[in-house]
Amino acid sequence: MWRILKIFFILEKSNKKNIFTCIAVAAFVFSMIFFVKTEDLGNGIKEQSIEYQSLTSALTKFQNVDATPKGGGSQLYRNLVLQQQLVSKQRMAIRMDLPELLLDTAIEFADLRDKAFDMEGYDKVASNLPSIRVNQLDSVLYQYMKKTEIPLSTNPLLFFPFISYLFGMLGSVWFIFIAFFSCGIMIEEFRHTSLIKGYPVSFDKYVIAKCISSMFLVGVFILLLFVCSLPLIHLEGLGDPSYPIAIFNGDFDVYTIYKYLGISLLYMVLISIFAILLSVILNVLLKNMYLTLFVQLLLYVLPMLFPSMTNLIPFNPFNYLNFSSVLNGQTLDLAKPVALNSTYGLIYIGISIGIMIVAVKLFLTTGKLKKV
Repeated sequence: MWRILKIFFILEKSNKKNIFTCIAVAAFVFSMIFFVKTEDLGNGIKEQSIEYQSLTSALTKFQNVDATPKGGGSQLYRNLVLQQQLVSKQRMAIRMDLPELLLDTAIEFADLRDKAFDMEGYDKVASNLPSIRVNQLDSVLYQYMKKTEIPLSTNPLLFFPFISYLFGMLGSVWFIFIAFFSCGIMIEEFRHTSLIKGYPVSFDKYVIAKCISSMFLVGVFILLLFVCSLPLIHLEGLGDPSYPIAIFNGDFDVYTIYKYLGISLLYMVLISIFAILLSVILNVLLKNMYLTLFVQLLLYVLPMLFPSMTNLIPFNPFNYLNFSSVLNGQTLDLAKPVALNSTYGLIYIGISIGIMIVAVKLFLTTGKLKKV
């Protein structure tokens, strides 16, 4: 087995496709740094201005009246006016560098917004305001920061905040990336069966060795994400790895950046193994790289096209392959909300990997190879 792995490593090292993929990963990281910089993400003044404009748009749907309790305005109207005042207060706190006031105002703002969701007429302004899910994520984050007295960070280009942002962006496309990378993993073997028959090992061991070499390359891709982000330590700083990130894991909770990165890495590794094994099995069944890729992408988008399937088959591993949407609770915003648990997702993907390994071991033999 080790001799086969050594041969694979030598072949993969000089493979132009792998070299190009490494360059593409590096380019992606640098483009994300450029995007964060040019979009000025983390600029509190800019974010509060957008919030203020959204509230102004919502208030245009009401007749302008006195917002005091006796002024004749509806409860929702008065609530939105108070929200607008708090946004102005937050902008002032940012300009005057008053982090404690900013945090207190953010907590009050989230509480006020939470009350608005149950008020009469909210459906008229819902499109102008964040969802209940977004507000709950904000609320749990600010409450945690107030409790732990962690200073508010506003620079997303610090190393640790950027890495967490990068992994959050990758979460929605990681399976697609690995599917493209591995969709032709066994096609050459079917075109030239002598590649396998020339090795003194069974087909299942050959496949496992091929998968291990592919996972080694996946490890290189993940390592590149960190290496290409290292210049940020010199340019912007390291950042606080214990800084909180609001997540949804059946309940709204807070993870440190360390924990968030750990969960994300575990998902990325399991999803990579899952996608590679699925490519192997589909290659054997379909003997076509493009059909393999089509089936993989179809299975990936089915839960998005038919959200009711998520409730019907909660143990379907494809529900959890977009782990960013799982961790930030995006499925709660569906017409029929679904609460996906990220821990269960890891378990279901792990079980699926076990089943596919058994399938490779028991059903894939050299006798099934046919020249195409």
